[in-house]
Amino acid sequence: MKAGQEFLSGGGEMGALTRAYDWASSPLGAPETWPQSLRVAVRLVLSSRHPMFIWWGPDLIQFYNDGYRETMGPERHPSALGQRGRECWEEIWDIIGPQIDFVMQGKGATWHEDQLVPVTRFGSRQDVWWTYGYSPIDDGAGGVGGVLVVCNDVTEKHLEMERLRVLFQQAPGFMAVLTGPEHRFELINDAYSTLAANRLVLGKPVREALPEVADQSFVERLDEVFTTGEPLVERGRPVTLLSEDGELEQRFLDYLYQPIFDKGDAVTGIFVAGYDVTAQKKSDEHRQLLVRELGHRVKNTLAIVQAIASRTFGSDLDPEQARADFADRIAALGRAHDILTTERWRGAQLRSVVEKALEHHAGGPDRFRVVGPPVPISARAVTTITMALHELATNAVKYGALSVADGRVEVTWEVEGPADEQWLTFRWAEKDGPPVTLPKRRGFGSRLLEKSVALEFEGRSTVDYRPEGVICTIVAPLAEIQKTAEDA
Repeated sequence: MKAGQEFLSGGGEMGALTRAYDWASSPLGAPETWPQSLRVAVRLVLSSRHPMFIWWGPDLIQFYNDGYRETMGPERHPSALGQRGRECWEEIWDIIGPQIDFVMQGKGATWHEDQLVPVTRFGSRQDVWWTYGYSPIDDGAGGVGGVLVVCNDVTEKHLEMERLRVLFQQAPGFMAVLTGPEHRFELINDAYSTLAANRLVLGKPVREALPEVADQSFVERLDEVFTTGEPLVERGRPVTLLSEDGELEQRFLDYLYQPIFDKGDAVTGIFVAGYDVTAQKKSDEHRQLLVRELGHRVKNTLAIVQAIASRTFGSDLDPEQARADFADRIAALGRAHDILTTERWRGAQLRSVVEKALEHHAGGPDRFRVVGPPVPISARAVTTITMALHELATNAVKYGALSVADGRVEVTWEVEGPADEQWLTFRWAEKDGPPVTLPKRRGFGSRLLEKSVALEFEGRSTVDYRPEGVICTIVAPLAEIQKTAEDA
């Protein structure tokens, strides 16, 4: 090693390459002629294991150490040593050129954290993230002679943080990070944004960002967690939140408030995580409703079957005829249940009930004229009206209009009255049948109309045995016809 070049000693591979380089033929000249500030900077770089780099002079002649060499591909190592900066880094000069000029012009140092600077290495252009600082090196005459770069390739850390960010954002549950005693939103994920109706909450305290929760004890619970450092878990907590259409709506939440501690075990924030379980809550409530409804339906169905059996076999009918009537009535009950099963036991349209109940009688639906507006009725009304229609149609087949070829039946209904007090008038009218005579005894159908229809629906029913044809009229409050078993 020549005298005056002792500062180039050591430094591993890059120390050896730097000593072997023909600096005398470069714009810098022989190392022993370099200014003291450059000598000190080169000595510092070569003796450090941290990635470091130097640009010196107007041409930005380059130096770097073994730590920096590990971040480079064969495209630039070792050719970058002694090369002019712009020639070496032309592909990213639009990024680093202004930063270098800033330092060289004496405006101070720069700092860049997690900066994307894509470079070509190992045969391809790669997205590389760096954390680095540019610092001025004095030229020994009161100016800036060069730039010292201290840097880290943080690509792996950046990609890992990006993966974590994506996982955070895409998590199925809502999550947020609140900081300070005011519980300011620092981070939220997509699910939390949806819960907050996509309002801009970042940087705002909870009270300001979500004013509707201020009087629902949530802020007080956050205060408690921040003060005590104890986590809080709640399940199925009801909360009223603003929806995207600007209306308040009730939601149900499972959530955790987990305190965030600093190194001194002081609480600095709160991690919020949870799930919106509104759909599950409503599903559970609906399931419980169905269980109660099923219990009611089973009891009601058994009561109907018992009444059918009692009134059918308790009459003076021939046993064979009684068994046939019983089977027909059970079949009619089955048809009512078919309608309700199709509609998932939510009730049905009155027209569908009428048409289904009559399709099996005396020549099919062509013997009937069905006229009326759309009227939804409850599940319990479906069963009662189906059974009533079965009795009317059966009597018509045996004795009335459907016992002759030309006989017809008109089934009509209408809704009358103000919106808050409407009445349904349902009418069965037989035409073109044999002359009608008043029956000598009241049968199952008459009792059904009186008790099941009139009493259950708080209405009234009449059967008029006119010579030209039987007319049955049922009048009841529409609200009673549409009342569910749960409401009854």
